[in-house]
Formats: sequence, structure tokens, C-alpha cells
Amino acid sequence: MVTSVASVLGRAANSLGQCAKAVDAKAAPSGLTLLEYERLVGLGIAFDWVGWARHLLSISYSNRGRSASDRAYGLNELTRFTFMWTAANALFARSTIIELLDPTAGSKASELERFGVLFQHCGLPTADANALEATLHSLLALPMHVRHFPWASVNIPPTILEVIYYKYTVAREQNRGLGKKLLRAATTKTYSHLDLPTLIYATRNWNIHGVLLSSSFRGTRKKFNVWIDTINMALARVLEGTAIALHKAI
Repeated sequence: MVTSVASVLGRAANSLGQCAKAVDAKAAPSGLTLLEYERLVGLGIAFDWVGWARHLLSISYSNRGRSASDRAYGLNELTRFTFMWTAANALFARSTIIELLDPTAGSKASELERFGVLFQHCGLPTADANALEATLHSLLALPMHVRHFPWASVNIPPTILEVIYYKYTVAREQNRGLGKKLLRAATTKTYSHLDLPTLIYATRNWNIHGVLLSSSFRGTRKKFNVWIDTINMALARVLEGTAIALHKAI
């Protein structure tokens, strides 16, 4: 793990704890209202999972081959990402929390839109977001040598993004919002509409569907390690900034 990610998560956990204390301090003598209690639950869940992500060192395996595998680091950091995403989900899934940041946020239906509320209010400097995006875009544009690729590729060999889209994105997902963004970027070779919140959310989707540790990132493990380290730093910064913004709004 990049040491600074742990530091960022430590600050995020501290701010989330302050948020929970602020909600509790504002409660009437008769106790928490339903709205306040829902906020407290969400903040508590986020605090807990940020703590697990912060203190995760390494996963151990009973099999020597898996312990020595060059894939072990990536799996470890993907687990950290899952912990952080669960923390973020605990916040954006609750309208009583994200409406502290944007009173209209509760009407947003999709997870990406609701996560976008956290991103919009986390205070991540544009220059930092652009630098993180640029690293991720450069990885998606790398060539990927595959034995069989029956789709019409814009690039020969296809890029990592094309392999992810055509080989691993099922038809139903290809026709949804994120799938359309991926196709547009793959065919135009313009990645600007794959902004940082979209790429963090895409990592969540690809993780669930088993893409990130399969052939879409085969070759040197450095490619995947750079991807997950960059994503983890980005999400940690979002959690830190969101917690600060929520504390100010409570």
C-alpha cells in the first residue's frame, strides 16, 4: 500500500468520527430523530470500513504459490478498494446524508450520480484530479495483445479499454450509461468523458465482474498495480474531503 493512502484514510476516519459526534450532540433530550439516527448509522458504517481499509496490511494464504504470486499485491489493494467503496456507499446510499451536501441529491437514482455528489463536494483540487485521471487514461490506452479478438477494433492490437469493453462488458451493460461512455472513449480514443468519479465507479463494476485481475490487465503486473494504487488514492481523497464537508454541514 502507498503509505500516504493510510494517512489520508486516517484523516478521513477522524472527520467521520467528528461527524457522528456532531449528529449526536444536536439530538434533543428526547433522543435522536429518525433522520438523525439514519445519519448516525451511515456515518458509523463509513467510519468502520475506512478503519478496516486504513489498517489492512496484507492478506495471507495457506497455499505457498498464492502467497508468492505477483498477483498478491493487486488482490490486497483491490480488497482495500472494496472496503473504501463500502464506506462511500454507506454515505451516498442515504439521502439523509448526501442531502447535507446537496438538497436535491436524494432524487438521484443511479449509484454513479449519487457517488458523484460526494465527488463534487469533496474539495479535491482540479489539478490533483486531472493528474490522477491522466494516469488512468494512459493505462486504458495501452495496447493489449490477445490471441482471439473477434470484434472490430479501432486499434491493432486493441487497447486495454477495448478488451474490457468488448470482452468483459455484457450486452445489457454495454447499452447503459457507463457502457456507452466506455464505447465512446474506445472508438474515439478520447478519454476526457471518462472523468475520475466515472473511473472509480468503473473499477467497482469491473471488480465485481472479475475483470481487473483477468486478461484485460495481463502482462507486467505493474500496469494493474499502478491502476489500483491510483484509484485507491483517488477514493481515499474523496472520502477525506467528503467527511470534512459533511462535518461543516451538520
